[in-house]
Amino acid sequence: MKTTQYLRYMARESRGSRGRLGFFVACLAVGVAAVVAVAGLSEGLETAVGGEARQLMAADVAIEGREPLPDEVVALLDSKRGNRRATLKEMATVVAAVPEDGTDIAGPSQLVELKSVEGPYPFYGRLALEPAEPLAELLAPNRVVVAPDLLSRLGLVIGDRLRLGREIYEISGIVNSEPDRIGLALTMGPRVFVSGEGLARADLERFGSRITYRTLIRIPGEANREELAALAEEIRALPAIKNRYRVETYAEVQPAVRRALGRVDRFLGLVALLSLLLGGVGVAQTTRAWLAGRMDAMAVLRSLGFRPREVFGLYFGQAVALGLVGSLIGIVVGVGALALTPIFTADLLPEGVRIGLWQPLSFVRGLALGLGTALLFSFAPLVAVRRVPPLRVLRTDVEPIPASRWARAVTFGLIAAGVAATATAQAASIRYGLTFTVGVGLAVGVLALASLGVIRLTRLLPAGWLEAAPVWMRHGLAALARPGAGTVGAVVALGLGVLLLLGIVLVQRGLSGQLSTALPAGSPSAFVIDIQRDQWDGVERMLNEAGAESINSAPVVTARIDRIADASVDSLVDATENRGRRWALTREQRVTYLDELAPDNKILARRPAESDSLWSDPDRWEMSVEQDYAEDLGIEIGTSLVLDIQGVPLEFTVTSIRSVDWGTFDLNFFIVAEPAALAEAPQYRVATVRLPTGSEQGVQDRLAATFPNVTMLRIRDVLEKVGRVLDRLALGVQFLGGFTVLAGLVILSGAVSASSIRRSREIALLKTLGMVRREIALMFTIEFAVLGLLAGAVGAVGGVLLSRTVLVRGMEIGWTFQPMPVAAAVAASVLLSAGAAVLAGSRALATRPLGVLRGE
Repeated sequence: MKTTQYLRYMARESRGSRGRLGFFVACLAVGVAAVVAVAGLSEGLETAVGGEARQLMAADVAIEGREPLPDEVVALLDSKRGNRRATLKEMATVVAAVPEDGTDIAGPSQLVELKSVEGPYPFYGRLALEPAEPLAELLAPNRVVVAPDLLSRLGLVIGDRLRLGREIYEISGIVNSEPDRIGLALTMGPRVFVSGEGLARADLERFGSRITYRTLIRIPGEANREELAALAEEIRALPAIKNRYRVETYAEVQPAVRRALGRVDRFLGLVALLSLLLGGVGVAQTTRAWLAGRMDAMAVLRSLGFRPREVFGLYFGQAVALGLVGSLIGIVVGVGALALTPIFTADLLPEGVRIGLWQPLSFVRGLALGLGTALLFSFAPLVAVRRVPPLRVLRTDVEPIPASRWARAVTFGLIAAGVAATATAQAASIRYGLTFTVGVGLAVGVLALASLGVIRLTRLLPAGWLEAAPVWMRHGLAALARPGAGTVGAVVALGLGVLLLLGIVLVQRGLSGQLSTALPAGSPSAFVIDIQRDQWDGVERMLNEAGAESINSAPVVTARIDRIADASVDSLVDATENRGRRWALTREQRVTYLDELAPDNKILARRPAESDSLWSDPDRWEMSVEQDYAEDLGIEIGTSLVLDIQGVPLEFTVTSIRSVDWGTFDLNFFIVAEPAALAEAPQYRVATVRLPTGSEQGVQDRLAATFPNVTMLRIRDVLEKVGRVLDRLALGVQFLGGFTVLAGLVILSGAVSASSIRRSREIALLKTLGMVRREIALMFTIEFAVLGLLAGAVGAVGGVLLSRTVLVRGMEIGWTFQPMPVAAAVAASVLLSAGAAVLAGSRALATRPLGVLRGE
């Protein structure tokens, strides 16, 4: 067959079926739009992070640790001619407003993130300041630059005074954005910039202070990535650096952000893929109905000499064309959704980082997945085209030869393999791809069985049971079991949408509820940290004077693990790829010493087992380790562990493993040591306190005035900040969940449209018998309301189970049944199903009986 003839026949065969084919396109477009939006967002962020890498780091190389840079590292950097260096120190502390008269030194206070800057900063990127002057000119030993929200919280303006530590500083400017700060990260409070001399003047850099030290390095000229990587490796090779500091080049910038983006991309990508697969279900239904209406035309073509493969090629070509059109429309809609992302990310990304709309790789992904889905799900109906007999021209009751069980099994296997391959490609992981495929398969199986059960129940329902019911109700329920009703596909599609969206909502509400509800009875309301040894009596007295209901304090000794058993930590770190274990081995250990454990600590194993005392071995120093942390460290009862405490090695033996109830928010530690071993070690103190409701601010103000180095962290404030971050992330997931529900509604509408010819004849007959249009609309409503109820109920059960699994097993937090979202989801499913069906069937409702009966 010539190409022109082939195209002419394709165009001719699409006549009279454009409504159905429109649903084919719509099903694909919804899914492709979700895929393109997610892929475009991911690609845009990756491009932005890569393209603005130097700006995100504000340097070529950065060295970060909990201690000042060792002298040998400074000497190495100084030996590199032309390098420029800036030193940053970051810590959480409390500042206080100073009244204009200066008489009341205990003005309102605020927890802030302090950033000390020595040297040129930033080397790259833009530090948005007001007034627009260099940071070095705005900072001085007695001047600071602050974030605008600090001014609004304390009621200050530029030129007012601020108490930092024991000194008074003038506010000389406002910092609106920093190149190396990601807004999505959890922050302790507004930013305050101070010079190196200003920090020394405040006297906040003391033993035990939680300070992050960052050294930023700029290489002269345009050093390539290989040269920067070589410098970074040279620094990492220094003994003082290994496993104590993180060394990064701009090419490795923000690894935590990149990992987080990868996880979010994988999850959202699979959610978007679910929308596309539901579109595939709609494609299969629409294709089957479309081809069923074209069997007479196929028989004519066979009678005119078309071979089966030519007929197949004709309709296969149409499926390709429709898949291409649907994918292109989906790409346009996806770009439109991508255009909305700045609304949600404007305050989350550093200055200058923007997501562009031109993301060609995401377009290619959407086109490939859309076209592949169209062909994968339309393949089974298209294969039946080859079996249409020419005899149907003379005898319209002749049906295609049914496919064999083997052929159906092969077709099912191809679809399953295609879904698994697509999910694996979308998640970039075989494990996640297969897990997704199995999960979707189970959900589809349950929904399909439920819909088949309803169909069978409808057929078995005794006729006498509905005699008293209105005629529209009897016909509406009977329609569920009619051939070609599309019941199974509609329930599967809409049920999966409800399952996903409700599950996301319940997880979000569970997390928000966990963070926003009242703290457990007896839990502390605040942490007090960085208390020096000689300050504790005064701090405790102040807390008691404020009416503290309970105070629990403990000493803290900072240390690092040097050896476990006979292996050095360096060798253990080099031998493991487990990120959690590497963190456990290399983190700065905060060790306490106690005579007795807190009530929320339970001994799981000890040696000797029959001992009632926590410390019972007079011949060695003993240690107790939390069970999960012990697993990360790879230690057990009897393991020896050497701690490096300020350069002094001290050997302990693990004599007990314990569990800790971290949900109490009380003072707990991974490692607890025998008091006699650490009593004289350099240390500071931390405390938890439960204060009367509403008194936290006043206590914070007095602590800031009397003990300026002591920081109070209000637990409720921290939980609220975590909740705000989670709410922002959940918003994007719900947006994609909406695509999934929309795909289900499109498929349901397609099921109505696909049976429009049969429904038109049925409606004409019913009108002839005396039914009015309102009763026929009610018949449609009851039919699809039952479908919506079934899909909503089964999907709601799945959503509840999904949320419970995520919260209890994945996040280890409490779960409670929330009836309102579940009821709302089921009700919305019923209303949307009925509404979509009535709208999609409006053309059939307008049918004139005389025209149908005459065959016009």
